[in-house]
Amino acid sequence: MVITKTPHRITLGGGGTDITWYSQKRGGAWISAAIDQYVYLKVKPLPNKNITDVSNQIIRECLKLTKTTHGVEIISTSDIPGKSGLGGSGAFTVGLLHALYKHQGINKSKENLAKEAYFIERIKLQKPIGPQDQYITALGSLRYFEMDKKGNVQHEPLELMATTIFRLKNNLLFFSTGVQRDASLVLSDVKKSAETQALDKIKEIGKMAKTYLLKNKLNDFGKTFHEHWLIKRKLSDKVTNSYFDEIYDEAMRSGALGGKIMGAGGGGWFVFYIDKNKSRLRNKMRKMRLKEHKFGFDWEGTRLAI
Repeated sequence: MVITKTPHRITLGGGGTDITWYSQKRGGAWISAAIDQYVYLKVKPLPNKNITDVSNQIIRECLKLTKTTHGVEIISTSDIPGKSGLGGSGAFTVGLLHALYKHQGINKSKENLAKEAYFIERIKLQKPIGPQDQYITALGSLRYFEMDKKGNVQHEPLELMATTIFRLKNNLLFFSTGVQRDASLVLSDVKKSAETQALDKIKEIGKMAKTYLLKNKLNDFGKTFHEHWLIKRKLSDKVTNSYFDEIYDEAMRSGALGGKIMGAGGGGWFVFYIDKNKSRLRNKMRKMRLKEHKFGFDWEGTRLAI
């Protein structure tokens, strides 16, 4: 039996510039962080059974790619509900590939697990996504990524001061909306309506965010969330709605320097950057029936739990 543990993720800058239609034109750049909320995949052999029909598309393609032909039991659990905007699908695919390979005694690098997971979701299943989720959930840590027009991905861990990491963890507040959404639907709509110039600006904001993090200018970093929000909410009608706009506006009035909806938008989780008066923001969100969750960072990426 093999059990893998793969983190969810948050985006700290440049989100959306990894999607194929844009990155093939202009190249993408973004910052992602793995968080200490996990997807667990258990793979256990089933005696005297062969694989026949598999209805789940991701599981089917993972079995094919890993050349798993004998019967296996696959059980998945997650610390966070699906379709929350925190990279759960990418974490699931990475974790399942990792578990299936380990089950066969095959060691794959985290980089290769990320590439293969992206291949399954983007090429085999034709999801309108970029490789952000697969790479950060496989690799872990806080990382800056660049993707060229040919689809090659380069990345580096952000070497942040301990005080920066401490402040960042304490000043990012996460709230669940209770809404689930399919990122592919939002991304498909963005593809139809987005202007390249808007994503150019989002990419530049992401690069500014990287600079501010490295220089420990966290309030300036927090303000990039607001700049990103103002642009992103115009990219698709599915990114936000009047209820989410009200949440965001109340958070800003309560002292947040900026915020965003995790993932492609459309629901799931809000994250706000706030340096002072956190209790005021927490009380306001509580009154609006949002639930706060405390996250830390994950520094390892996908690994064996057993």
